[in-house]
Amino acid sequence: MLRKMNKLKHDVVPPTRSPAITSTEVQQSHLQPNMSSKHCFLQCTPDLMDPVKMETTKGSCELKPLVKTEDHLDLPAAKSIGRFILEAGFEPGILHSSSFKKMIGVLVNVSGVAMPTYESILQEQLRETENRERKLRQEWRGSGCSVILDSWKGKCGKSFISVLVYCSKGMMFLRSMDVSAIIEDVDLLTAMLFRVVDDVGAHNIVQIVTNDVSPYMQTARHYVLKYYDHAFFFALCADHCINFLLKKIATSNNVCEVLRKAKAITRFIYSRALPMELKGRYIQEEILSSSCLKFVAVFITLERLVSARVNLVNMFNSPAWDSSVWAASSDLFRHISGIVKTDDAFWRAAADVVKVTNPLLSVLYKLESDICPMGILYDAMDGAKENIKRNLGDKHGEYWALVDRIWDVYLHSPLHAAGHMLNPRIFYSDRFGHDTEISSGITTCIIQLGQVHYNPRKAAAQLEVYQQRLGSFDSDPANQQVMGIPQVQWWSTHGARTPDLQTVAKRILSQTCFGATRYNIDWSISEKLHVGWSKRTAAEHQRFCQMEYVHYNLVLARATPRIHGPSVVQHGRLTMVLDDWIAAPK
Repeated sequence: MLRKMNKLKHDVVPPTRSPAITSTEVQQSHLQPNMSSKHCFLQCTPDLMDPVKMETTKGSCELKPLVKTEDHLDLPAAKSIGRFILEAGFEPGILHSSSFKKMIGVLVNVSGVAMPTYESILQEQLRETENRERKLRQEWRGSGCSVILDSWKGKCGKSFISVLVYCSKGMMFLRSMDVSAIIEDVDLLTAMLFRVVDDVGAHNIVQIVTNDVSPYMQTARHYVLKYYDHAFFFALCADHCINFLLKKIATSNNVCEVLRKAKAITRFIYSRALPMELKGRYIQEEILSSSCLKFVAVFITLERLVSARVNLVNMFNSPAWDSSVWAASSDLFRHISGIVKTDDAFWRAAADVVKVTNPLLSVLYKLESDICPMGILYDAMDGAKENIKRNLGDKHGEYWALVDRIWDVYLHSPLHAAGHMLNPRIFYSDRFGHDTEISSGITTCIIQLGQVHYNPRKAAAQLEVYQQRLGSFDSDPANQQVMGIPQVQWWSTHGARTPDLQTVAKRILSQTCFGATRYNIDWSISEKLHVGWSKRTAAEHQRFCQMEYVHYNLVLARATPRIHGPSVVQHGRLTMVLDDWIAAPK
């Protein structure tokens, strides 16, 4: 049986600080199949005492390419086709598809393209992806990075974690792990975190961002921070914290009733042909949100529904409705029509809910639009509270208490307070106010992040220069550019005379506040990799590991984080998480 919330055992020894996970760390008797190399850490039979044996990464098993890269892979057309194959996540069978062969035949006749083998395509893209990783690792050393641990459940019911690393130059996918057998074991979760930290480099990490609030992960975090002498921070993803806050709001009785009626309207429209046809004529914006976060999607949808009321009334009053069988014989139509046309109490209640949720959603929009989100989260949350108070007047108290509880227990990190103070746009504005949370946050960050990259005492002394706006901070260019250029660029330009504080500011302000969710990544290839490993040969599994690594990094290289989620055109689905707003669950 798995151990539940026990103390860290003496036999779980923190790993030595090696730059990568190698296959020599794995007992070969557990591997299926047995091989030793550096480029593909093989999936293995579950061993509850070794989380490393549940991990798969491109980079732990290096075999020689199965074929040499063909010369014609250098042709731009062939490289583009190869890149498309891996970005789409196709396996080798695609090259043997009759339709694909016909397409290549057309290209050969037009441009003389000869298609390389799948193995040569993979090896070419693998080299390019590894080169990108090497460049990003240099950036991690200079500006710091945020490790993203994205916890998710597969369709098979198993639990997985995808490991990504964010820096100002981009996001990098490193590996995925099947953690189903260790998710409630503190020792093994701790060992897994040790491996991740050592792979990225503890002194490169500014924070580890998670979306797992389980007590097991909380305890594992404590052991890891203690071992590394609190050289970095753990933080919860801001997107998931706001989504959790919205979930709490959705469970209150009055909001539940509003959402029930709103859902009845969308189900009627989206599950029938005529309402959908007329919606296209009368309502320009899509009502249902495609956000991947459930309650973010719910309240974006409610806001759109409230905004569309006049058009909905016009739709239900249109000649097309009056002449339809719905208007004459359907009790359901009359019920929905009554809500839309005459249920003013519902629409007033819905508008009041939106007055609470829109300010919270605006926090997520602000994080998305600012190139330095770490510098604005604290101010954005304060602004959301003030907007709720402005919207509700004396009725704001219960919502303020809820926001404060989520902020204090889940969301707040010293990094957010430090970013708030080190953002010159806010710090040098009239709305900045000193308080103990901010002072404590900046002090904690200067001390904990200063083990290698700067002198904490000098940084603290230089903070006084910044606070009093002395020297270069009071120059005409610094004053003129405070609103015009990104915060990190401002510090690079005007912080040279306070080099230790400049390093602190750049390392903090270069980080993100959110995880991988708003990148809208489909993790099905990772799930397939872990679920089907036992049916593959060593060479097949190596190829799949490498394909996963290349595929997700190609996706991330072109991905833009969008809290609204992917468009219908991009993803082919109307909504990602609101199926119950289209049809009632069976």
